Amino acid sequence: MIGLTVLTESEGWLHQLEPTEAFIAFCQTHRFSFDHYDYNTHTFLDLLDYMDFQEFEHYLFILRGSGERTMRLVAYLQQKMLHVQFHLMNDKGDVLFGDPYFLNGITLPFEEPIAAYAPTALQDALMSLFTGVYPEVTSRHPQPLRHVYVEETSLLDSINPTLFDQMTINSVLYVDQTIRHDLPVIELMSRTPVLMAFSDTLALDIKTQLAVVSRSELEEAFATWHATSRVPNRERQIGILDYATLVGMTVSHRLFIFKDGICADYGQQICLSDMLGINVSKLREQQRQSFSPLASRQELALYPLLYQLAASFMTESQLVTPYSTLDLPRTLGKIGPLTMIGIHNREGCFVFELTTNQLFETDEAFLWILEADQKDRFDVLPDRLGGDYETAIQAYKELIYHG
Repeated sequence: MIGLTVLTESEGWLHQLEPTEAFIAFCQTHRFSFDHYDYNTHTFLDLLDYMDFQEFEHYLFILRGSGERTMRLVAYLQQKMLHVQFHLMNDKGDVLFGDPYFLNGITLPFEEPIAAYAPTALQDALMSLFTGVYPEVTSRHPQPLRHVYVEETSLLDSINPTLFDQMTINSVLYVDQTIRHDLPVIELMSRTPVLMAFSDTLALDIKTQLAVVSRSELEEAFATWHATSRVPNRERQIGILDYATLVGMTVSHRLFIFKDGICADYGQQICLSDMLGINVSKLREQQRQSFSPLASRQELALYPLLYQLAASFMTESQLVTPYSTLDLPRTLGKIGPLTMIGIHNREGCFVFELTTNQLFETDEAFLWILEADQKDRFDVLPDRLGGDYETAIQAYKELIYHG
């Protein structure tokens, strides 16, 4: 069987493209199997197992645009799987790797221009690395390894090579030194297609924009939030260093390699081994270690967003959620899906819509209804809204259910 996929590379991230109708017809006519694989959640080992299970004889990568890491990925796969012939072409028909003789002069149907593709920003990846906060959490443990921190390049040769195979295909290996191309870096890039970043890859060091707090300080902050709906962030930082570790979230997407050992967090609160050559499987299993949770899973996941929202305004905000006391007591029972967060400060009344990540201005009546809805306390609204009750409720429903 001949597998075929189309991808583009942007800032080192790989994105598979959806086929056009013409391309689907092309594959059907020539009996090619158009393949689509998730590079964001699957590891290099997952990809190798998948290729083996599919029993491909040939696999053709078609690269739209340029991409150095795509070439490294194809070379990596060929080195690991000698029984499959891998090939790489660009959308001009140039063969960059292998020999796709089975095309026999067939012209690939690239009539439509390539669609703009928003890459995963490196800043977002490094935010996840240093905070431990990820947009989605899987129940699989250990979770796919997405980001690895290395204190300096001299440690690269000491790391068990199988560690890199367990990183997701779209992952980042961050070296806490300025960009360099010394021998350990060159050797690593020759044997694995992992994406590397250095301390000066971005103009501003992410770590300097994160608050450094203790677990006890976070306990106090959660107590303040629960009692007052206020989230302390006086310095208006964009996040909290090692947040996930400190609050007791089980996060094994990240790993930190220092000269004196391997840890689950940047602050070295949870040290996993003092040996760099430790068995990777045992090391990954140890990543399930964590502190006891400071709050429910939903609250722990929501708090980083509230922290960022608090930093978005010049004056202190009260945030409308079911988990904190405002005009009504916080809810301790079962809570439905949260779609909106209300914000009230001296600058006005606002709502942040979670599904679209949009902020829009509203009024105090809307925030009253939002809080009552979140806490299942519509019974308090007739007295509070008075003669405006019916109109305000109708306006709320229109926005909630019809946008």
